[in-house]
Amino acid sequence: MTSDEPLVTELRRLNVKTAILFVVLVLISLCAGSLQVSSAGSSQDSVQYKGDQLVRPSDYREWVFVSSGLRLSNNPSPAEGATFTNVFVTPSAYHQFLATGTWPDKTVLVQESRSSSNQGSLNKASQYQADLVGISVKVKDAARYPDQWAYFSFDASAQTAKAKPKAACWQCHHDQGAVDSTYVQFYPTLKPVAQKFGTMHESGAGGKSY
Repeated sequence: MTSDEPLVTELRRLNVKTAILFVVLVLISLCAGSLQVSSAGSSQDSVQYKGDQLVRPSDYREWVFVSSGLRLSNNPSPAEGATFTNVFVTPSAYHQFLATGTWPDKTVLVQESRSSSNQGSLNKASQYQADLVGISVKVKDAARYPDQWAYFSFDASAQTAKAKPKAACWQCHHDQGAVDSTYVQFYPTLKPVAQKFGTMHESGAGGKSY
């Protein structure tokens, strides 16, 4: 053994330790990033309350889009004016639906209503979405609501809302909703999922879009 060999051996040992430490630090960084993403997803899935009033969801357009409609109504003579509706659902509920064909507790759906226009820029005839009219929010929370689902309406500027009386929305959704009091019959990407799992009630053939 030459006089340099102990030094070379020590350097190799230090390099191995450095490499191991580097790998550990990378793994810790990846885990921390994963936890941050998970935390952000959880906050997206929750709603806030002030007393007995629901706070308007501010980030619903970051949720999963499930359907859009134009002038959908269960009224044979709807009011004048075409209104667009866009439906969004919390990400965790959406993924649970894909896995089970039904909605888990704490599901939140938002129906956004927008006025329509046919005059703007290059468009001269077809309808397109315009100003926000308001949003309707549907919350599934068995611990808070005896009938599981509760319904809220917000105009374009309202920040809080009380749950609507049961007679206002609950019965129609319960009777006409194809899956768990929701109008999945109008959600083209989720309808086949419900049919696959056998959770689709074909008798739910009417109603609004959410």
